[in-house]
Amino acid sequence: MFKFVKVFLAVLLIAACSKQDDAAKEANMIISTANGDVKYVVEEAQTPDELQKGLMFRDSVAENGGMIFDLTNVQNVAMWMKNTKVPLDMIFLDSDGTISWIFENAVPMSEDYIIPPIAPAAVIEVNGGDVQKHGIKIGDVVKHKFLNNVAETAPAAPVAESEETPAPAVAEETSVQEPVAEAPAPEITETPAN
Repeated sequence: MFKFVKVFLAVLLIAACSKQDDAAKEANMIISTANGDVKYVVEEAQTPDELQKGLMFRDSVAENGGMIFDLTNVQNVAMWMKNTKVPLDMIFLDSDGTISWIFENAVPMSEDYIIPPIAPAAVIEVNGGDVQKHGIKIGDVVKHKFLNNVAETAPAAPVAESEETPAPAVAEETSVQEPVAEAPAPEITETPAN
């Protein structure tokens, strides 16, 4: 009987911990598509170091995970896949959260620059294939606190630390094809506040 009680208590403890883990993984970004809302838990890149590093050196990206880049203080956006081990879809956003351009299945480790045709306010990197899987299209709307179009509902996932050295000052990765260039990477510069 005592053994049964120990096992029962262990199961209760595990169940309580997994409920806390689920709460910590609450979506902090939503993409509204024709097929319905797609919820993501994304890390947030805002500092120059976070913007440069992005998802480099990662062996995987969680399902419905990724990273959103706040580019409000960045000029001349160019993304690349240097030191990025997994294929990514890149979703480029206007300041109101409308998807303006998509680059699908960026090639891991590629040093080709992915340059959007229109300067974005933010870029989202998700697993390669997510755009097709979820039916994400240009014109769909993303809701996230960076875009000031949603109340903050969950804490952002912190940017993971790595002992690797970040690559040159470039925003990061790619998706809905064409503007790919082999030009020098633009520097990330901050615009002075008014």
